[in-house]
Amino acid sequence: MTLLSSVRRAGVLGLFIAALPHGPALQAQGAVDVLITGAMVYDGTGAPGRVTNVGIRGDRIAFVGAIPSGTTAARRIDATGLIVSPGFIDPHTHAYEGLPRLSAERRLSASNLMQGVTTVTIGPDGRGPFDVKRVLDESEKLGLGINAYATVGFGTVRANVMGASSAPATKVQIDSMRALITKAMQEGALGVGSGLFYAPQSYASTDEAIAVISAAKPFGGVYDTHQRDESSYTIGLLASVRETIRIGCESGLTANVGHIKTLGVDVWGKADSVLGIMREARAKGCVVTADQYPWTASGTGLSAALVPRWAQAGGNDSLKLRIADAALREKMLVEMRDNLRRRGGDSTLLLTGGSAAAKSYIGKTLKQAAAERNMPAVETALAMINEGLDMSVASFNMTEADIETFMKDPYVMTSSDGSGGHPRLYGTYPRKIRRYVLDKPVITMERMVRASSGQVAETYRIPDRGVLRAGAFADVIVFDPKTIRDEATYVEPTRLSSGMVWVFVNGRAAVQEGRMANVFAGRVLRR
Repeated sequence: MTLLSSVRRAGVLGLFIAALPHGPALQAQGAVDVLITGAMVYDGTGAPGRVTNVGIRGDRIAFVGAIPSGTTAARRIDATGLIVSPGFIDPHTHAYEGLPRLSAERRLSASNLMQGVTTVTIGPDGRGPFDVKRVLDESEKLGLGINAYATVGFGTVRANVMGASSAPATKVQIDSMRALITKAMQEGALGVGSGLFYAPQSYASTDEAIAVISAAKPFGGVYDTHQRDESSYTIGLLASVRETIRIGCESGLTANVGHIKTLGVDVWGKADSVLGIMREARAKGCVVTADQYPWTASGTGLSAALVPRWAQAGGNDSLKLRIADAALREKMLVEMRDNLRRRGGDSTLLLTGGSAAAKSYIGKTLKQAAAERNMPAVETALAMINEGLDMSVASFNMTEADIETFMKDPYVMTSSDGSGGHPRLYGTYPRKIRRYVLDKPVITMERMVRASSGQVAETYRIPDRGVLRAGAFADVIVFDPKTIRDEATYVEPTRLSSGMVWVFVNGRAAVQEGRMANVFAGRVLRR
């Protein structure tokens, strides 16, 4: 089943073909740098696996299939019993958020490479840069362990123009934001990201978002969003999905529901309804996709999970003034109690990270922290936030049934939403393979690979990535189906995954025989 309309798919395929190398680069015969033999190969197109061979020359794949007569190889890898696929492309992760300021260790990105991830986005949830050229140029100069692309952030743009204001944007402000979007797209952004759930983006109306984001229409690409409501906080899950589709469709972009989920008791069991809305929109000509991580716990901040958005208007100093006002504080607490109920109660919020002052709370639930303080749960949360202890939390708010329903849909890709303090940063892709392909299974291996590579490349129009074929870039992974698994836990979220044997990024071995090679083989990818 195709992801795109026939016209759009034709455009994407034309882009792929135009980008293919010609002449000597496509010659299959002769020397190759790497020859992988005897593997079960899944090529990223959704085709079933087949036992065959893969040759790599320079930064490209020389051939997939029978070894041409006379081929010699500098390195031969006997991959009998192993699986070879394109490197995974993570369209929603915070792994590279903050580029180019990240340390060399973070830029090397072992957390991704040991999962088989070779390409990631920069700054989802509306946090992507608007100075795209500077960020990409500086990052590439410093060196990257994996490939990276950017979507310009609606939140970054709005904050640059309006600060933390909750006021509607004026025409002058909309024009200023549109200019930043246009510039970012000209500098190579692959689309626009938003996080309408988060303040101050949440203060933007649907019409304001469309007015700003539609500046990207001449360039095409993806509108990716942490939608306004994944539960029953404001407009409700189903209305929020419709809003996402409207923004993307009216802006002329692919509408992508980031980390699609049914968050909290009020919306459990509504996965089919969400997918039905998406199907209806596609039938009307809109291009609608989603991505998903395979965990029952989301990751967020204590204030983002519990504090109402009106209380956050104006930033942290304004929030503290409202906390000090007895009437406003009581109003806040009433709404926070309902927000905690939505998420399943105080025992479902696990405190996973924060400042040095918050270290003693890490690994405890909000219920346990409240017991230590001898205070009710929401009063404890508000007191911690007021003290500067706005910790990151793992919120156990989803059901396996809904996760599996979304996963089976052919328009839902894989992502990690990887962030500090949550094991998904280190274990998403091996977990999906182990738990939902090999152990249950919920989906096939060819579907897993397709949803994690070629489908993402098509959606974001990234040419020559996500597929194994002659001429494509040599982002290639080799893993052992017997040992592939996530090792990270909520208590130890930074444990590297196991089972990834070889990982090639642009033809260079970034993981060799299960160990990091510590090479900066990644590149920045521009529209």
